[in-house]
Amino acid sequence: MNTKKLIAAGLPMIAVTYGLSRFSYGLMLPYINETIHMNQTTSGFISSLSYIAYCIAIILAMTLSNKVSPRSILVVAGLSSIIGLGTISISSTPVVLGLGIFLAGMSTGFSSPPYANIVSTSVEARLQNQANSWINSGTSIGTAFTGAIAIIMTDSWRETYLTFMIIAILVLIINYKVLPKHQTLEKKVTAGYSKEEWRHSIQLIVASLLIGISCSAYWTFSKDFMLNLDSVPTYLGEGFWVIIGVSGLLGGTAGVFINKFGLKRAYRISIIALSTASLILGIYPDNHIMGFLSPVLFGSSYIFMTGVLIVWGISVFKTNPSFGLGVPFLILALGQAIGSIFSGVIADILGYDVLFVGSSIIGYITLLFKQKSRLQ
Repeated sequence: MNTKKLIAAGLPMIAVTYGLSRFSYGLMLPYINETIHMNQTTSGFISSLSYIAYCIAIILAMTLSNKVSPRSILVVAGLSSIIGLGTISISSTPVVLGLGIFLAGMSTGFSSPPYANIVSTSVEARLQNQANSWINSGTSIGTAFTGAIAIIMTDSWRETYLTFMIIAILVLIINYKVLPKHQTLEKKVTAGYSKEEWRHSIQLIVASLLIGISCSAYWTFSKDFMLNLDSVPTYLGEGFWVIIGVSGLLGGTAGVFINKFGLKRAYRISIIALSTASLILGIYPDNHIMGFLSPVLFGSSYIFMTGVLIVWGISVFKTNPSFGLGVPFLILALGQAIGSIFSGVIADILGYDVLFVGSSIIGYITLLFKQKSRLQ
């Protein structure tokens, strides 16, 4: 199918499943806590449910990729997003809220692998990195949108999630009509499980796990941290998520950057920027310039980094694009689930400053890994 048409359908779906359904929890947490009172440990555990759900869903999506059409899997992604967002909007206890977060989180796992398959079979080779990167950048648009809506609707978090649910319905309808109804399924994909490819994927897997642990604190607690600092201007605290999202649009250039400068350089730049964002938040939270620079670095580098992981994964598992995208994203989410749980505990015991500095150190450690692929 036409590349622009595919991006036009895929980008908003990723915006809904990632930005609205998954990462909006960290944005809305300060307002949710005004109604459903939770300590940081409980908040962190509920956040981890989104990542756990993602892990389950992406495993199912990869398993079904050679049996069910990408369009059908994306319909499931849309439905889980809609039901999850609706459940969140009516939640009155941590249990119901956690259920909604879990269901909404499943939509992310179901949404990414199908697009990797569609791109690999429907887009010419020279445009595939760009197509994957731009579809992936929907996360940043969704994040910016959630931030803008939250500012407009102030503390009406239930109405906000109802609005998100309506948007999810519209995006699902668009994808249902635009994506190919019948796509040839590759039945003979087995190289994704070969010893050689698994050997090349070890550093990818470990790096993805540590990156997930490193950035989980930022997604869950950064805005809550900024809003509770008396020295931070209201406009910066309220607009924190918008800055992250808008900056994330730069991440859509990952495919172009990799094609021009190589995977290794792209990886190193993204990790340095991502880790520095957390370090700044831990050391200079009261500095207005640094308080603005931190979300800019995080938003742009997170989307860029996930684009790098997509290209790295697909370059390792060449014969199974769905598997190549799914493995690093699965491990990334697993790391985020682990990180979210421990982040809440650490924040309760040691405070946010220690949490963010520690997160940055874990991120810098991943610079030690090398990208073993044909894309150097």
